[in-house]
Amino acid sequence: MSEPLILVPLNGSKQALAALPVAKVLGEIERAAVQILHVGEHELPREELRSRFGREAAVLDDFTIDVRVGTPAVEILQAAGEIKPRVIVMCKHSGAERGKMLGRTAMKVLHDALCPVVLVPPERGATPWHLHHILVPHDGTPSTSAALQPAAELAKRGRAELLVLHVADTRAAPAELGSLTTPRYVDQPQHEWPAWSSEFIKRLASACPLGDLHVRLLLAHGNTAAEILRLSEKQSTDLIVLAWRGIWEAPRAATLKDILREALCPVMVVRT
Repeated sequence: MSEPLILVPLNGSKQALAALPVAKVLGEIERAAVQILHVGEHELPREELRSRFGREAAVLDDFTIDVRVGTPAVEILQAAGEIKPRVIVMCKHSGAERGKMLGRTAMKVLHDALCPVVLVPPERGATPWHLHHILVPHDGTPSTSAALQPAAELAKRGRAELLVLHVADTRAAPAELGSLTTPRYVDQPQHEWPAWSSEFIKRLASACPLGDLHVRLLLAHGNTAAEILRLSEKQSTDLIVLAWRGIWEAPRAATLKDILREALCPVMVVRT
């Protein structure tokens, strides 16, 4: 079998280097090699690529670098189709401003990649990254459970804590068949939350074997994105894992868009 790989697209900007510390740790956890991909208008020698990063160029020495010519998103997706990486790790955008959701290349890769995509905020810089806490929001639907297994496996191999967050919203109960519905009395947890939590944990265990995995179930109610962001910061989350059904047009994917725009930590998107 071929060696597992993690693909890291770099566009030559220093902001893009924020993806490397995340990819390095994920590579260690997954026992996968990190492969850098640079796409430009013309073929770029390795030393010229290093010169663009200045003092930060030393971080490139530990990784394989593939240089291609063409349109970035097209070449990234083609490379991913060839090497079939475990995950693509890339910066959300190459701008320095906060609050921008995704650049054009990251958007295209997210839409069309066949593997999970980890999107890293450029403002975190090239500082070391660690994985102690993984947050997985879950709305009770079977589709969202698609994110549980990869998150649980990553947490188990990385010896991280898995935080599963359910944000209750009685006004918008999930309509998907087989969904675990929200208790009616969200402001009186003593009535229904214990039974609900027990059922949720049973479903979690059937979706992914828990074993010695450290799992905590967090319950909240209110605006879904706001609660995810609030608890992510409160729990010092290192990675948010989100399931996405692949539909981007409004009003769909509103929570995903808000998280990608505001999250301070990397976000892994898993297609259902």
